[in-house]
Amino acid sequence: MKQLGTFALAAALTGSLLTPALAAGYATSITVNGTALDTSALPEAQGLPLRLVAEADHGSASWFAEENSSSFYFSKHRVEVSFQDGSITVDDNLVEDAVAQVVDGVTFVPTTVLDGLDGITLEETEAGVSITTPNNSPLVKLAYEVADAGGVGYGMAVDAEGLDTYGIHSDSFTEAAGFFPMITSPDTIIIGKLAEGKEDQAKADLEAYRQQQEDTFSWYLSQNLPKVQDARTVVKDGYFLFVIAENADEAVAAFESGLAGLEG
Repeated sequence: MKQLGTFALAAALTGSLLTPALAAGYATSITVNGTALDTSALPEAQGLPLRLVAEADHGSASWFAEENSSSFYFSKHRVEVSFQDGSITVDDNLVEDAVAQVVDGVTFVPTTVLDGLDGITLEETEAGVSITTPNNSPLVKLAYEVADAGGVGYGMAVDAEGLDTYGIHSDSFTEAAGFFPMITSPDTIIIGKLAEGKEDQAKADLEAYRQQQEDTFSWYLSQNLPKVQDARTVVKDGYFLFVIAENADEAVAAFESGLAGLEG
């Protein structure tokens, strides 16, 4: 698998899908969760530049050379583009009457590919295209900010409902967001709005989770053990933070300073 940073080679493989770039450049303005994207370097084309949109929402793109195709991870959806015929699938379902366009190595798809996906709102106006995703939640945005401050990879994104999978009672929180680690790292962030009377339960669950991580990393990749032993739990203004991170102090500071931006 190669990342789309080397996408020029993929463009060479697209054959008839390639369209010469025109001097006028890309004319559509795009915002994702209220942030205007920089489209100034894009060639003239119709539709949405899929990689740019996906990465603006903390998604990713990968190119598969043998299949001559690419996968774009956008919100909780996987969009696949075949460079053989321009066909597009979303979550393994073929999108009828939609064909991708590749211009100067940039993949564009019709707006209809993303419009109506679960959790996605897309609005087209004379001013351009506005896209809103679940990552527009103030709590989710704070989770990303805390992760960046703490030096934590995003890992497996979870909401309150997903906490049960990790042995943490979801009913401890009215809402939650965070990231659980892959197998080689203990790095974890959970931010939640506490449900009434559930602070002790949340603390107990997270301490049990922390102990599991300590038990694991005491013998496996033990260089991570100091981070686990320095895990932080912070309760402030009805919100709860649990973090295992390389820069735990910075993560806590980002959490505390970011609470003012949360709703409710």
